[in-house]
Amino acid sequence: MANNSGLSKRAALRQQQELEERRKRNSRILGFSLGGIGLVVIVILAIVIVQTLGQNREQTASQQTPPNATEGFGIEIVSQDAEPAEDAPHVVVYEDFQCPACAAREEAYGPAFHELIDRGEITLEIRYATFMEINAMNDSSTNSSMAAAAADAVGKFREYHSHVYSQQSSNGAGYSDQQLRVDFPAAVGIEGEDLTKFQELYDSKAFAEFVKNSNEMFNEEQIGSTPTYLVGDQRLEFFDQDTQEVLIQPTPDDILRAIEETIG
Repeated sequence: MANNSGLSKRAALRQQQELEERRKRNSRILGFSLGGIGLVVIVILAIVIVQTLGQNREQTASQQTPPNATEGFGIEIVSQDAEPAEDAPHVVVYEDFQCPACAAREEAYGPAFHELIDRGEITLEIRYATFMEINAMNDSSTNSSMAAAAADAVGKFREYHSHVYSQQSSNGAGYSDQQLRVDFPAAVGIEGEDLTKFQELYDSKAFAEFVKNSNEMFNEEQIGSTPTYLVGDQRLEFFDQDTQEVLIQPTPDDILRAIEETIG
């Protein structure tokens, strides 16, 4: 009985030792496995981060700023005849190319503002909002704004800006790529190498970030509607909303009068 008991104890001890060794071996294997999985995860994350940073660098590098851009993400209409006076008032215009009121204002007052610019009596920049494409369920506000920026890059911003409004659809259909990149440039005299450059800038969305920033300015400044004309932080009021009386006539002299009165 004593011998059998001893054998049983030794067998039990040996079995316990084997179980302990097996547990330690499994722990080492599990540790190596988890370490390997962790290493794989780290490598994958590193690859993703590098690729993302690379893509962001490419997007940043491909984005451009129009030559006549302002600090407020507008595009200045450059005088064709005279340098602006040092004390020339500065006008900021917020527009959306799909806004019917913007088209009407451009048609009625655009030539008079251009004359004031060319006389060096004011400076003026256009900033773009894109909110109207939400209801229109298209991307024409953004695309037309990018196209106008591309036109600035080939020296035809003023002409392109006015022409887009003259072609605004009355049924809210927006603007097609054919119009923006082919028909409108041809109508304002963009051709040859300039046309190639214009279309490359448009196709690559080179000014997408610029247009986005301009729209963000519209939101941050809480402009609320288009067209909005600002002199400093004061709005130019063209109509009396209650009486519908015209407060500014579409002539250079009356516009200048209203600007000076707004400045005080």
